[in-house]
Amino acid sequence: MDKIYCAYHPTKPALWFCAGCDAYFCSECITKKELGGFNKKTTMHLCPKCSSMAERLAVENIVEPFWSRLPKIFAYPLKTHSMIFMVTLSIFMTLFSSPDLFSKIIQSLLLGVLLKYCFSALKATAQGSMKAPEINEQTISEDFGVVVKYWGLGFLFFLAGMGCFLFTLGISANIGTSMGIFLFVSCIIFLLMIYPAMVIVLATSDSLLSAINPSISVRMAWRIGPSYLLMLIFLVFLYSAPATVVYLLQPFIPNILIVFMFALANCYYTIVAHHLMGYLILQYHDTIGYDVDPEEQDIYEQEHAPEKDAAHNLINRLNVLIKESRLDDAIELIQAEMKPDMMNPDVAERYYNLLKLKDRTPEMLAHAKVYLDLLVKGNRKDTFRAVYLECVAIDPGFCPRATTLFKIAGSMNECGNFHAALEAYNRFIKGSPDDPLVPKAYFLAAGVFYEKMLNPEKASKTLQRLIRIFPNHEIVPYAQRYLRQIGQQG
Repeated sequence: MDKIYCAYHPTKPALWFCAGCDAYFCSECITKKELGGFNKKTTMHLCPKCSSMAERLAVENIVEPFWSRLPKIFAYPLKTHSMIFMVTLSIFMTLFSSPDLFSKIIQSLLLGVLLKYCFSALKATAQGSMKAPEINEQTISEDFGVVVKYWGLGFLFFLAGMGCFLFTLGISANIGTSMGIFLFVSCIIFLLMIYPAMVIVLATSDSLLSAINPSISVRMAWRIGPSYLLMLIFLVFLYSAPATVVYLLQPFIPNILIVFMFALANCYYTIVAHHLMGYLILQYHDTIGYDVDPEEQDIYEQEHAPEKDAAHNLINRLNVLIKESRLDDAIELIQAEMKPDMMNPDVAERYYNLLKLKDRTPEMLAHAKVYLDLLVKGNRKDTFRAVYLECVAIDPGFCPRATTLFKIAGSMNECGNFHAALEAYNRFIKGSPDDPLVPKAYFLAAGVFYEKMLNPEKASKTLQRLIRIFPNHEIVPYAQRYLRQIGQQG
């Protein structure tokens, strides 16, 4: 199917559709609303334009081909909980690696635990979850019958191989030894090629009879097409990788570590292989007739969508209005939805720019004080310097909150705008004469005059004024020392 893209992000595949607006939206644009319930919360997905319920599109529209996300597929088990699981399992496999019967039983049980977790990963991936399952009773021991079916599938696969051998051996006298070997090898290759399809059928149907039915498995592989063959190539690599790892490390490490490394590599690559098969199901679920629960489709939202909150939902709606040039509506939306004391920095930025575009200067200057507080708190120095200079150019009497203005003055000094720094310190002193930071503002202004502007006369006057107004302040001894230093050098 052809991909459908977001109406407001043309490079992002759409995940939602609003029939009323006839518009498609990506996960970043859609508005989320949590509804509380007795047992669990329900998430509503709303159109950012009309706030009506949006329809989820088919998952194929957002799922990228598995070959495009191979690095993520190989990184799938590399999460803290799954790594602890693999290492723990490998340690026990190493401890019970002797050839006695008891160790073999323990090894079989450990392998069963691994396969159960792998099936949990396969099924979770097939439903759209790109997170490795947590290690709990559900993923390790619950419904262990699927492992028995898996072993049954392997045993029947072995019997099929033996049957091929006996059959070709029986007819070799009639068709010749070479032809018999060729026929046997062909049968084994066919069985190996169809085995992953059998595993996928077992996972999707939970039926061993369906999995061993060649017509079902072959038909499913045929429907997937070339992608199935590409997956086979990767599975060959994955299942041969543990032996390759051991072969490469064997000359360098002790035998006990060789056993551990083989067990660990086997755990890792087996989980990756099942994740890959699960992703193939997800990618072609519509083709093979597998139902994906829409509420479990988190593949796009986990990897591409930012954290959702009230401010983010508001920004989504604002972006829609701005891109449609409905600036007045955007301003009204902010005023209705966001109180000044709860303003988000990104919302505040849009509000400031919208007011500026609409020449609503008094409102812009009033909002600028809130906006500057947020910028200073977020340490966005370049932005708050530019906004401050823009506001004082419009209104010479503009004065932000005292603490904010003090930090702006210091930032102006840091960036080399000494005139603006002095002006800000002066504005701070005049606007907030009772602020406890006023003596420090005098002292810092004197430093700007003397060290940056090379004006010892004004520096001395500023220090003298500081000493005269605040004779008992703790900064006075430093001011007196600084004043003597200026006099000596002068």
